[in-house]
Amino acid sequence: MRDIPPGVRNKVYGKEYVSTQFVIQGNVHTNRTFTAEELRQRPRKTIEGVPIVCGSGKLKQESHTYAGVLLKDLLDEAGVIIKEHEDPNRTYILAKSKDGYSALFSWHEIFNNSAGDGLLVALEKDGQSLDDTEGELCLIPTRDERSGPRRVRYLDTVEVRSVEA
Repeated sequence: MRDIPPGVRNKVYGKEYVSTQFVIQGNVHTNRTFTAEELRQRPRKTIEGVPIVCGSGKLKQESHTYAGVLLKDLLDEAGVIIKEHEDPNRTYILAKSKDGYSALFSWHEIFNNSAGDGLLVALEKDGQSLDDTEGELCLIPTRDERSGPRRVRYLDTVEVRSVEA
């Protein structure tokens, strides 16, 4: 299936969903909370020419420039637990928002693929802070062909999990 049908979930936007911090938890050495203010103090990665494309292929937003911190660097700080050679094959990352949306990423996508060099916890769009439709923290998979389905506005939680062998 190449084209995903349009969503039926009621999208919610507003100040009540704006996330000023998120936590990385689960299968990590140390649960870590990162605030937007803390991330603003770090060196940022800037990625230009990022359109938001729906799973159906419809262009939702023209190309923008996003700036933020790579999720893989933050996962490294929390310390994803890898005890043996095959653990990465069973490890996945579930990003969740304050409005109930979620997106899934594999360990290999983030750490063993160039996609991880574009999985951005965004703080800015076109040189400005994100607005209330995205929250202060928004996870954007800038290297996905169709970035919309895995863009997590109002980023709240990143859970590292593993499936059973």
